[in-house]
Amino acid sequence: MSNRRTKPTLVVAGATGFIGQSLGPILSQDFHLIGLSRSQRDDPGHYAEFRQADLFSLKDTERVLAGADYVVYLVHSMLPSARLVQANFRDLDLVCADNFARAAKMRGVKQIVYLGGLVPDGALSEHLASRVEVENVLMSTGVAVTVLRAGLVVGGSGSSFQILLRLVKRLPVMVCPSWTSTLTQPVCDTDVVKTIAHFCQTPSTESRTYDVACPDALSYRELMRKTAQALGLTRHMIGVPVLTPALSRLWVSMTTGAPKALVQPLIASLRYPMVAHPARALDAESFATVDEMLDQAVAQSRQSNTKPRAFTGAQKTTS
Repeated sequence: MSNRRTKPTLVVAGATGFIGQSLGPILSQDFHLIGLSRSQRDDPGHYAEFRQADLFSLKDTERVLAGADYVVYLVHSMLPSARLVQANFRDLDLVCADNFARAAKMRGVKQIVYLGGLVPDGALSEHLASRVEVENVLMSTGVAVTVLRAGLVVGGSGSSFQILLRLVKRLPVMVCPSWTSTLTQPVCDTDVVKTIAHFCQTPSTESRTYDVACPDALSYRELMRKTAQALGLTRHMIGVPVLTPALSRLWVSMTTGAPKALVQPLIASLRYPMVAHPARALDAESFATVDEMLDQAVAQSRQSNTKPRAFTGAQKTTS
């Protein structure tokens, strides 16, 4: 009990996801760490405890944030939780974020750290627009919010990287539509985790937004080529001038086994350059390069045969 009294309490929403699991070993050193999960968990791992939560319920969200000094919000509704749910992921994101923001205000939370997506200039896909909406909703109650925007987070168990990995593994000859020429600026999962931990350990009373990305931008086609290199494979890539988003979604889903509902918003976003804005970009000198993060992610994927949670069916949250 004395350990709990001397440490501030930090609650992680999305604690069982890709990033949430990696935060446990780091944040548990400085915080009484509570994870939120939709289902009961008997083994908290590095978390001091898990609380079962339904973020679609304001009352339940208020309950699980009791005692929280700080919170990390990693919830993204990419897939419906059941076939009876008629709302799309954007609607679900807004409901959860609004409940969370109001509950955080009511419970006196001092800071929310939110992991969102890089935002290109101009028009946005529905997927990216949803991320911006969540930022705005979390900021709407006056609680200080630190927004960390990232593009493709490269890590062995991440669903986006697994899609990329499976494409490269399964297609010796790759037909590359126009979106594969779009620039992206990925970031290593360990750098994302360290950045989240930094802002939790140095909290702010003001809302701020930062872009988190590796030092260099490259095209998705070059990223696939480098992934093949990390795998020790040779892949031939043929560019095609026209391949509609619907056909791209079908191609990616059939090749990788990822649900169409997961692939569709990701494909729609690939038309837009996902690069860090110079005015918001964090200093990336200490971040892993593209080659380094791919080598690390490929090694991680070889050590685990576990299918990403987002690939297993109609589950609601990913991170």
